[in-house]
Amino acid sequence: MSEADPSFSPPENIPETIRDSVMRRLYPLIAGAHSAKDSIESYRWELWKQERETLYFGISRPARSIYPGRREAVVGRCMLRDTGFSYYEELFWTYRFPKDTVRAVVKGVFSAWRKGVPLDSFQEKYVSFPDPYTFYDVSQRQWRRIMGKDTLGSIRDLLGKEHLN
Repeated sequence: MSEADPSFSPPENIPETIRDSVMRRLYPLIAGAHSAKDSIESYRWELWKQERETLYFGISRPARSIYPGRREAVVGRCMLRDTGFSYYEELFWTYRFPKDTVRAVVKGVFSAWRKGVPLDSFQEKYVSFPDPYTFYDVSQRQWRRIMGKDTLGSIRDLLGKEHLN
């Protein structure tokens, strides 16, 4: 993985009132189904990079894992408006990492992506979504699965042909 961009300032350098305000807007989108089990206080800023109207963000949350202290991160971009967003997109989700490692993973993958490195090159070790069969639908604001010949072929291989005929 490439080194993180040294121009990033830590999210802690952003005034807490601004971070909290943005987190309250992002939380329902990022938490989704997790919101019933998680609290907004358990979510943590890992990346904040403002470029003109676009905010690039990385937010980690506790991960469901047999290993304690694991977190997964959602990295995306948005354009804030008074009461919401004019644009929102999740770029990638990370795998589960120890809480003291997740920020370095987020910054490293994000920096490489900004330099044009495809996210699928991080699939094996760092990025859980997107994958070859999953993409983020900006209009629906959710991850969607691509179903086609390749997907069905893979499922047939896993389950055996007799299960899908």
